[in-house]
Amino acid sequence: MGLTRRAVLLQGTALALSAPFAHTLVSSVAAGELPDPVMGFLGDSVVQLTVMDTMFDLPQPVVVTAQDRANWTLDTGNAFGARGKLNGEKGNFSGRQSETQPQFFTPWPQITKGSRKGGFRQGPQEAPTAALADQPAQWLVQVDGQPATIRSLYRKTTPVATRAIGVRRWESTKRHQLTFVLDRVIPDGSTVSLNGPSVTKTAARKQAETFSESIHLCQQGYPILGPKKAYVGSWWGHDMNNQGGNTDALLSEQTVWRLISTEDGAELRSGRLRLAKPGSEPHGQDLNYNGCDVYEADFSDLDHIGSYYIQVDGVGQSFPFDVTQRVYDGALRLAARWYFHQRSGCAIIDPYGEGRTRPRNGHPEDGLTVWQTGVKLGDTREGYGKASAAKSLAQQAEALGVEDYPDASQMTANPEAWGGWHDAGDWDRRIQHMNVVYHMADLVETYPHIRALALNLPESGKPFAHGDVAARKNDLDRGDGETVLPDLIHEALWGASIWRRTQQPDGGIIGGVEYSSSGILGSVSWNPVQVTYAYAPEDWAAYRFAHGAAKLGHVIKTVCGDAALGDALIDEALRAWLWAEQQPVPENEDGQGDPRADVSRARIASASVLYRATGHAATRQVFEDFNPFEPRAETPLEGVRPEFFANSYLDYVKAGREGRATDAKLVAAIENWIKYRALNGKRMGQDFGLHNTDSYVWGRGWLRFGPGSNWRAGQIALQYAATGKIPAELFAAAVEGMWFGMGCNPANVSFVQGLGQRSFADPLLTDHYGDETIPGQISFGVAGGKLNEWELKKVEGAIYPFNQDEWPIYGQIFESRSIAITAEHGMKSNALEWLLACALVTSQ
Repeated sequence: MGLTRRAVLLQGTALALSAPFAHTLVSSVAAGELPDPVMGFLGDSVVQLTVMDTMFDLPQPVVVTAQDRANWTLDTGNAFGARGKLNGEKGNFSGRQSETQPQFFTPWPQITKGSRKGGFRQGPQEAPTAALADQPAQWLVQVDGQPATIRSLYRKTTPVATRAIGVRRWESTKRHQLTFVLDRVIPDGSTVSLNGPSVTKTAARKQAETFSESIHLCQQGYPILGPKKAYVGSWWGHDMNNQGGNTDALLSEQTVWRLISTEDGAELRSGRLRLAKPGSEPHGQDLNYNGCDVYEADFSDLDHIGSYYIQVDGVGQSFPFDVTQRVYDGALRLAARWYFHQRSGCAIIDPYGEGRTRPRNGHPEDGLTVWQTGVKLGDTREGYGKASAAKSLAQQAEALGVEDYPDASQMTANPEAWGGWHDAGDWDRRIQHMNVVYHMADLVETYPHIRALALNLPESGKPFAHGDVAARKNDLDRGDGETVLPDLIHEALWGASIWRRTQQPDGGIIGGVEYSSSGILGSVSWNPVQVTYAYAPEDWAAYRFAHGAAKLGHVIKTVCGDAALGDALIDEALRAWLWAEQQPVPENEDGQGDPRADVSRARIASASVLYRATGHAATRQVFEDFNPFEPRAETPLEGVRPEFFANSYLDYVKAGREGRATDAKLVAAIENWIKYRALNGKRMGQDFGLHNTDSYVWGRGWLRFGPGSNWRAGQIALQYAATGKIPAELFAAAVEGMWFGMGCNPANVSFVQGLGQRSFADPLLTDHYGDETIPGQISFGVAGGKLNEWELKKVEGAIYPFNQDEWPIYGQIFESRSIAITAEHGMKSNALEWLLACALVTSQ
């Protein structure tokens, strides 16, 4: 079987830029070939070299036919549970359940011949030895043909793609960045050549126009009105003696920067760098997240639309960037359209895919069976409990005689359990996604420009009753039949559809749909190897459904004008809430409060939203008795805190503004908290434009949601929703918060696919290897917490320095889908936070 050679897409390593920049970076290469090394310069005597190591030939999946010899194992709970041979070739299979799509076979990826760089191998982490490339004596450096001595040699290595090349065998494409400190000055215009382990002779001329990895800016650009800054500084990694290096000795507040037009080379602005964040100053927990001093170049007074780059004396030049009137409109559209690409039960076809296609997935009409279980999502680690979801589902299935691809069993199918959005890098749909539904509706209520956002959906420009609207739960679910709904409301309705469709007659709500494994090599979402299960109804799920459905219904009714559809959703939300109120609360071992804080939080939040939508007396009483601000109950519910479901409390305030009875003291407390929260977050540092605060409630391990997703913008947006206005300094903070995720970070990587000059190289996807990345998909980007052992195993030898604790936190941008805490995307976390931030910064 012939393989189609497909090299790993190394965005940013293979870049196509305008002519003035193309020579400074690696140009595009043919499939399977290694990019050439790239050389840069710093100060008077420092040379930097970027070397790529190990490439893959990615095979094209092929259709399995009746004539083929297929021999494969089937284990629906094992990541390697679909391996075998097709016509004698080893690889992985997709499922065979779909009645409309064929089964696929994907051969194992092959390492491109000659692409491994043996000079960078240093042995296992347990007993490392210095790689040849880390030893100065192994390199020959010449300046204008004359030998130069290396005083120091530093290296940092990151993975930019990881592939399984066999059962429990992984390899990574690696980006090595080496920094050579020489014993002599390199005059401008001189030619420097390097020759060393696994690196053939590479030469470049030192000039001011050389691209520099030490200059960081928002690659998407800046608005013509508002803050505009670039940042300078970099951490170089370690030498063979485990000593770190950085740019501190090369930069000062006397260093000159210049703003240059890419169109005619004119210098429009210049100035001296300002120290934004000393490397000795901690961000949090006595740690500096940069590993170096970070300086800034402020050109906020630039008032000319155009294309520019920053040039720093002795450093080089930046990526080009634009200054325009509405620079983040594209980011907003991508952030919203990403959810369309995550739909389950919906084919991605032209023209709606805008270049990307995918068969319909997760739909019972294609042969997929969703087996109904008695396992409650809340009892598992995917909810708020301690049990393994996979084990709990497998044990129940085994007890009822369900095995791989059951044709018949004691378990019943749930044919209505389709719709919603696939989460993260797998295909699960969980009740937490209703939080996205809530916020989509909230955006439509808050921002007039969101109501006009054109997303090119199958439902665009149509009322809910139209035949192209597949999110309806049945033929009677039509709304008023006339009102054309905003596109983001249509998307929210799709997100809610699985729970609307499966709501029980008594109001009960299932926890969602889970697959027997989060990923099986070769499996595809439209023909999975995995068995598919539905969680049981539970109070936690019902409260969370009520929270999102009541908000969506209220906005559809009062803002969009479809009272019939709005009332239907509100009724479904109230029935779910009342059902949940009748469910027994388990006894607490210590006899104090609700032992399930997550249930209490969802209960109080949904009560607030429902009271606004319905005026129901019981919802008002529950909220006023147990809210986290001014609770009337003598014993507050355990775990109910303002930071959780923060936006929901404003619904109670708005209920009073709309004429419902409210408690004045409680309203004042909520309004004051919203204002205080927006205005008083302590900024951890001036670097990269970040406005991260030390009030980040989930701790350092979840910090990955903060830098790239502009987390604080959500706090500012809530203040805007409460008052209808936003102070200039807060809006500027939200704008600056956009920069880190769009390339203004130590790796110069945009965490959002389709934005900036260099996209995150290996975002988490679980369909075909060869699939293009999804526009708008945002990766966590930064490993804010410790890597798991299984992550370290997959990328062994691809990270240097070895010890993660020796890396500055903002430097831990490891672009490998096998490192979930950097490459993954969260439906209800960073993807949602990014959408909220984009909506806010495009509102003015």
